Amino acid sequence: MHRREAELGHRLHATDAWPPKRHPRLPDRPGPRHRRRLRLESMHGEPRILASTAPLLLSPVNWVLDAFADAGFTEAELLLARHPDSREPDRILARAQEAGLRIPVVHGPYMLLLRNVLGRAYIEKTRRSLEIARAVGAQTLVAHAPFRWERRARGWLAAEADDEAAEIGPSFAMENLYPVAGRNFSSVVTPQDLAPFRHVVFDTSHFAVAGIDLFDAWDAIGHQVVHLHVSDNHGAGKDNHAPIGTGTLPLAAFLAHVGRSGYSGTVTLELDCRPHLDARSELVAFWTRQRQLAEALLAGEAAPDNDGPEHAERLAGDGHPTTDAGRATQQTPGRPLIGDAQAKQGGRHE
Repeated sequence: MHRREAELGHRLHATDAWPPKRHPRLPDRPGPRHRRRLRLESMHGEPRILASTAPLLLSPVNWVLDAFADAGFTEAELLLARHPDSREPDRILARAQEAGLRIPVVHGPYMLLLRNVLGRAYIEKTRRSLEIARAVGAQTLVAHAPFRWERRARGWLAAEADDEAAEIGPSFAMENLYPVAGRNFSSVVTPQDLAPFRHVVFDTSHFAVAGIDLFDAWDAIGHQVVHLHVSDNHGAGKDNHAPIGTGTLPLAAFLAHVGRSGYSGTVTLELDCRPHLDARSELVAFWTRQRQLAEALLAGEAAPDNDGPEHAERLAGDGHPTTDAGRATQQTPGRPLIGDAQAKQGGRHE
């Protein structure tokens, strides 16, 4: 790491804005955790459910991973970001081991607000991301496509990216993005755009913004999917990443369909959790409910014809978890994530 980057990281960590104002005060987090035994149970071909660090980008990585572990997750998807704990392999592994989690999926720093992380050039950024993913033991790198005008990077994707990734180790998996103001700035939005890639990341909220039916998309590219980003969407043309059961997507039917299809890859819950940041216990309860709900839906344990916000609100009751893991829980309507229309598309790379 360059000295200037190290100094910047130190200043970011030391500033009064770290952690952000809505983050629970540090006394609310638990003390040092004994290295817990990793629960690497055989999934017998079942999908493995992860939580994403992206919605908690400004929170300390060790705090976030501890919260995920307490919510019952055994694995997490890590977004490579500015702080060294989120992009230096030794530090990532140390934080994950402290929490008792594995990191099987790494998300490259392609968002606009991370445009300078690991370099601005798309090809170099991707190569460095693949190396970090390999170093932390991840099997998948989640990638965003170059913009349509980035011809050199698009040519590299078509001719070299998959082969280079195969030599390094992790799968190079392309995620679908979405139009902004009616224009497709990204070169990968539709199932047809994803078809040339060996490995695909299927994002439910992004397809919703693009107006693409989830079932049609799965039928077209399901055989290429190695990873899913699951969240609901409020149907207003924005990338909400809303909690499951609080939007308009037919996620009960869709996740049951995915489960029946024999899919055995990874599934990340990439959810706007900002309404639950006032207390650590509230955040852990939120992630626990969403994990249990996703598990139930993938197993086909919830009625597939009862999707939508009305059903979620009816089943939510007083907002507390129930013994039926298949029930949805109404949450405060999500606001756009850090990955809003501009941030999620990523900055100009080269």
